[in-house]
This record gives sequence, C-alpha cells and structure tokens, in this order.
Amino acid sequence: MKSDTMSGEIQERDSVGVDETLEPFDIPITRHVVSVAMLGGLAGTVLMMPILVGIPELLGLFTTTPITQFAGFAQFFGLEPTLALGIFLFGFGGTVVLPLTFLVLGAFLPPESPRYLRGATFATFFWTGFVPAFWPDAGILTIASFLVFSLLAHWVYGLTLGVVIHRVTGVPQHQV
Repeated sequence: MKSDTMSGEIQERDSVGVDETLEPFDIPITRHVVSVAMLGGLAGTVLMMPILVGIPELLGLFTTTPITQFAGFAQFFGLEPTLALGIFLFGFGGTVVLPLTFLVLGAFLPPESPRYLRGATFATFFWTGFVPAFWPDAGILTIASFLVFSLLAHWVYGLTLGVVIHRVTGVPQHQV
C-alpha cells in the first residue's frame, strides 16, 4: 500500500505493518553516509566470522583457509602471504570495499521494500564469487557445509550492512 504525502515522500507499509518513508533520489552519498556504511561493514564482518570460521572449526567441518587464502592476494603485489595479512585484507574488504560498493549499487538491487533486505541481495552476489575463489578441496560433507555456512555468513553480513545503513541514514537512491 502506497500513498503520497505533501512533501513528495512515499509512505509504504512493509510486510509486518511498519510504515517506511521512501525518499526517492534524495539521499546523497556524503561523508556521514560513507562512515555509517563502513561501520555497518565492520559490524557485518565481525558478525559473519563466527558463522564462516567459528562454527565450522568447532564442528571440524573445514578449516579457516578462506582467511589465509586472502593473504595469497599479497603475492600479486610481491608481498609474503601471512595470516595477519589475510585477516587485514579480509577486514579491509568487508569494512571499506564492499560497503562503498553497496552504497553505489544498493539503489538498484531488489527488493524495493524493505530496503535493508538489499544488503542480503548484495551479499548473495558477492557470495557467488567467494565460493569458487575459496572452494575446498575435500569431500561432499565439507563442500556442503562450506556452501551452507558461507552463504549464511554472507547473508548475516549483508543484512547487518543493510540494516545499519537503513536505520541510520537510509539506503542512498540514485537517479539514472
């Protein structure tokens, strides 16, 4: 259900009956929005780690090779790969690169409402690149658990990123 208001905003009732104010094309990407996105990315990165690394490690399903494989990117720049460098690159990607990418692309992703769910859509797209890059060389149980836990971790990341941006500043909209 949508209704126009005098200010040109659109009031929309989401599936749980909460009104959401949609302000088309008027949330600019400012320093504040970028800072909030990076904070959401940091929170998402922290919250995804127990699912991506902790639970599978505790259950003995697969090891934390995704983190150490990030260090392999250092060889491209002539650096020696280390666990610390892998952690740094993983954190940098989740805190800086992906949130900035979401600020630009989030306006064009489904669903239309509620907007914070666009974070899960965004994370699912990046998961499809994560999977082949860090595919485990192991049996079917390991591969299945890797797929499930990595997808859940990415959804936690995306939802956290989307909710933080949505609640604090709103997901920026762009007119094309």
